[in-house]
Amino acid sequence: MIYLDSAATTKVLPQAAEAAVKAMCECYGNPSSLHKEGYLATKRLDFCRKTIASAAGVEESCLYFTSGGSASNNLAIKGFLTNKRKGKVITSAYEHPSVLECFKLFEDKLDVVYLEPENGIITEESLLKVLDKDTIFVSIMHVNNETGAVNPIKELCKLTKKLSPAVFHTDAVQGFLKEDISYSFADMASFSGHKNHAPKGIGALYVKKGINLQPVISGGGQEKGLASGTENLPGTEAWAEAVNIQLPEKAVHKAHVQKLKDLTRELLSDTGFIEISPKKSSPYVFNAVFPEYLSENLLHYLSERDICVSTGSACSSKKASHVFKAIGMPEYSKSALRISYSFDNTEEEIIRFCEVLKQGLSDIIKVR
Repeated sequence: MIYLDSAATTKVLPQAAEAAVKAMCECYGNPSSLHKEGYLATKRLDFCRKTIASAAGVEESCLYFTSGGSASNNLAIKGFLTNKRKGKVITSAYEHPSVLECFKLFEDKLDVVYLEPENGIITEESLLKVLDKDTIFVSIMHVNNETGAVNPIKELCKLTKKLSPAVFHTDAVQGFLKEDISYSFADMASFSGHKNHAPKGIGALYVKKGINLQPVISGGGQEKGLASGTENLPGTEAWAEAVNIQLPEKAVHKAHVQKLKDLTRELLSDTGFIEISPKKSSPYVFNAVFPEYLSENLLHYLSERDICVSTGSACSSKKASHVFKAIGMPEYSKSALRISYSFDNTEEEIIRFCEVLKQGLSDIIKVR
């Protein structure tokens, strides 16, 4: 099988899986328990927190484990805005649904502004137009999960702080371990383990000291009261192990993946595709439109031949992708394929993928 859908989820590294099994079978105490096994579990949890926080460039005492990226986004947004009764909040129109759906909940009591991308990214100029002294919260994703657009979040945060008292949050799920950046500049940042070759069900939220959040889950008060529920030690162990393996090779991995993306573009150059990913997009995501075809047909053709990619919009949805709508290309959303890479993909896989896709473009009946 050729797997080219790593923006959706990644294959768990064998070493990470082994770390999870060891935690389940050998260090299985509840970190909240006061006995020896509980203490050992707490020490391991602290080690994992330190490892992941270091990789993100943030203080370990400010990193809170959650069940994933969506949980982190919900905690950041709902946790900060729940008690607010007035003010302006700003996000982008092409955020992950776990961000957009949260903002929708506050439209009746807060002034919610959705920024439209310009040439695929959220620019300082667009943010400048809406920032004011009444702005209390800004959330802009680092890397867009459909197009791979890399937003200048450090500059956007700096601008936010200069012109408003707002708290700045970024959904860093697609950027962590892929972009060369420390997230300590932000007030909050969300992460997810299964985008980094760790299991699903583990994530984290960085919350800078001094930022006050209300918990969104009531319970036993774990994670300093912000994320109640017994900590997922096997998940954190696996994530920490995956981080330790990838971090030293981050630059090498990025260069390798860029070559794969360039190769994909070169081999498909005679197909007439339209590239949706911005020029300076993440090397890990390549979004291409084949205007005369339905992407679902292409996806199924590839899947039947053991090649996994994604579409630009959900297959079950009859609506255009909100990302394509935001970038002003809704008509292309049903003809898009998202190819997303991992460091363990090979040139041979890309060559095979392109060969099969080209054959599919010949075999499948055009829709127009």
